[in-house]
Amino acid sequence: MSSHIHELWDDLELQLLYPELNPDDIARRVSAALDQDNELPPAQAEPRKTPMKRSITSIVLFAAVLALMAGSVLAVAYRSGVLELFFPKGDTSQVEPYVQTALDTAENEDYRLRVDSCLYDGQNVYAVVTVEALNDQAAEDLMSNKVIAESHREMWGEDMVNRLLESGSTGPETFHCNFGDYYNEEESDVPMSVGGMGSKELPNPDDHSRSWQIDIQFGSYQGLQEQPLNFWVDFMGKDCAVDIPLDNMAEPIRLTPNEEVTYNPYTGYKGILKEFILTPTSFSVTVEPLEKPDSTYHTTLADQGEDCFFLRMKDGTILTRMQLGAFNDQFDTVVDLSQVQSIIYGYTEFPADGSPSFPADLPETLYPFTCTEIILEGTHFFRFPVEELCQKLGADYQWDEDTQTATAAYRGVTLTMTAGESCYQMNGETVELLFETRYDKTDPDYQAFPEYITLEDGVLTAPVTVLDHWSLNYIPLHTADNELAGQMLVIP
Repeated sequence: MSSHIHELWDDLELQLLYPELNPDDIARRVSAALDQDNELPPAQAEPRKTPMKRSITSIVLFAAVLALMAGSVLAVAYRSGVLELFFPKGDTSQVEPYVQTALDTAENEDYRLRVDSCLYDGQNVYAVVTVEALNDQAAEDLMSNKVIAESHREMWGEDMVNRLLESGSTGPETFHCNFGDYYNEEESDVPMSVGGMGSKELPNPDDHSRSWQIDIQFGSYQGLQEQPLNFWVDFMGKDCAVDIPLDNMAEPIRLTPNEEVTYNPYTGYKGILKEFILTPTSFSVTVEPLEKPDSTYHTTLADQGEDCFFLRMKDGTILTRMQLGAFNDQFDTVVDLSQVQSIIYGYTEFPADGSPSFPADLPETLYPFTCTEIILEGTHFFRFPVEELCQKLGADYQWDEDTQTATAAYRGVTLTMTAGESCYQMNGETVELLFETRYDKTDPDYQAFPEYITLEDGVLTAPVTVLDHWSLNYIPLHTADNELAGQMLVIP
């Protein structure tokens, strides 16, 4: 058992925080718990599902001790790991007090669903959930993915069933929650903007259980809620939903300036900033546009330049939305709100203490801009001219004609790229250049092809994936006729 636990811990790259368990102490806890349960009145002793009659023998007690030891270690692993799973970069101590672990379980005759841990930030729920099989047949169906695949047959058909059986992954109907039951407190007559839900499978805790990290996005800021969120898996049904509490979260920075701002610096569109909410792990913006975008606005994807904001920290550091790892309204790093001096939205700076705003003084290189985008004919390989991008970013750029090598440094990351190579160096470490057809390497349709640093007509080009090291977002722009425009929008 010990080796399996350590392998799981290493896979998750967690710190060695799990406790050493004393079997004698656990045995006493098990005995005390069972004695207490037997002394309860029937109405209190009855769980969701009536258990089999207990026979307390030394063999059963020993089995309970082993089960509790294994379960405790795994639960601690996932409970302490919820922050590392969702926020892998930086210090997470600001939100550690808000991680909840004493959560709900539900079961039927075949499976038990439990929420191992969760964090709620006012508009997103980050959770780790586990489904445990309660008998041999259920275990076989769960571990082979049969029970998940079969639950998609009615809506998605035989092809989806076969694909899920082959891939072993979850499908679009596996996880559910009661999004529609929630309303914005300040607009109680209008249902919230429904967000979405994502999942990622974690290493199996044992040979009869599967665990996932679940990312639930409400789509708008909800704040503290007395009503818990109901969460269930399709093959168990809504009757076996578990409650995820929404009544514990860090106090956000909440600004209501009601001022005119430039909400899209790329297009220049202006609006009234009604509200900006910053939590340690996400943000929410409410802007009322002052003008209607032209007909090509969304076609060109220029709307990706919206909600351009920065955090000025008390030490003078400026953090961009991309440096925070923002995807939609979520970060992949935790912000220490006590160290935020102001929020810069567009070209206006708003102090975090609510004092009057003033024009922001930031270099233009931090705002969205366009850069030439090159698409290799007959492929889906997107590339960028290295020198042009570095100049627009304000990055340090050096070219060695003799070795045909460019060295570019930005945000503490140095990239070394040599023409003709299918690799490059990132801070001295070699990185292979591969075009991958799928994110998941276990997908049956996954393929990988080598890409190259190229020199064409004296211009050094590199695949856009290289830009991930600099925390940049890049979006191909299209014309009004939905043709590629030969440019990409870069968001630093």
